[in-house]
Amino acid sequence: MSQTNKTRGPWFHRFLIGLFTVLLTLLIVWLIGFVLDDIDTIQGPQYPDIERNYLSPALLHDSAAAGDQLAELGRKLQDQRNRQSLLRDGTSRYETTMRQLVELQRLNVEKGIASDEASQKALAESVTFFLANQKADQALSETITKLTEESGALEAKRRDIEQKLDAERGPAHEEFERLEQHHGRKLAWFKLAFLLPLLAIVAVLFLKRRNSGFAPIIYATGIAVLWQTIMVIHQHFPTRHFKYIAVGALIAAVVWMLVALLRMLRAPKRDWLLRQYREAYERFLCPTCEYPIHRGPRKDLFWTRKTVKKLIVPTLAEGAKDEAYTCPACGSHLFEECNGCHAIRHSMLPYCEKCGMETVLVEPGAS
Repeated sequence: MSQTNKTRGPWFHRFLIGLFTVLLTLLIVWLIGFVLDDIDTIQGPQYPDIERNYLSPALLHDSAAAGDQLAELGRKLQDQRNRQSLLRDGTSRYETTMRQLVELQRLNVEKGIASDEASQKALAESVTFFLANQKADQALSETITKLTEESGALEAKRRDIEQKLDAERGPAHEEFERLEQHHGRKLAWFKLAFLLPLLAIVAVLFLKRRNSGFAPIIYATGIAVLWQTIMVIHQHFPTRHFKYIAVGALIAAVVWMLVALLRMLRAPKRDWLLRQYREAYERFLCPTCEYPIHRGPRKDLFWTRKTVKKLIVPTLAEGAKDEAYTCPACGSHLFEECNGCHAIRHSMLPYCEKCGMETVLVEPGAS
């Protein structure tokens, strides 16, 4: 049986393969994310449309009208306050002028100087304008008070309307949430309809080509698709459902691995057997039953898989002859004569260490 040698390549080459495998995984996750984001753009239910089916048109009209009236009253109030502010600024200036003119006349009287006609006329005009502004300010205050009362009454009316509308909005909110959940499930099924076929294809490739030279590409794609599938399920399905899905998937994966391991024991592959035999020979244990191989300088010693490295092995006697050896515990042939060079070779390894002749790999328990 011929064997194709599998070269691992330099460490830097293996590092680049691992690096680009991780990079490919991230890029595929990114690409799948674009598709899922496009699916999310499918329009769902609109709350205003649902609200119109549940709310009273008369109440909506009254609420809108009250809002418009409140906005208009607010503008009028602001206008009146601005006018009052300007008026009070003018009144303040007239008051300042009056005080200055009265103070000037008082000084003239103290000095015995008669006030001129212009000063008296200016004082009279200032008093007239001051009194007129005071009267106008009082009228504006009354108007502002009236508008404020109207605004308060209208606000109370609007609150009453909103309370009635809130009572009607309850069923509308419930209907909107129901439609939103239905839309979310629909998006989830659309996403799974895209992801599950990809996952099935990757699973088939993994089962058939996981040992091929292009296995890293399969692993990268599988991890990316599986990750996005888990995220979609976690995002769109309730937690109580997600935990069953997650645990069910884990159980399925564990069962699959357990079945694969049991099948490997019942019908082992050549590479798996060769690794098992090689590790056993390295520890001087029977590859079938792990009984110590008592031959050569180890004939009178005893060890286990854990203590074999601590064992002190005596020097092989000079001129000692190497002979065939059979495990006394299970009867497996462990060392035999090579058909090519007639030297003693490992029975359960494919090549003779002396001449390199290949033989058929011996299965466990074969005698």
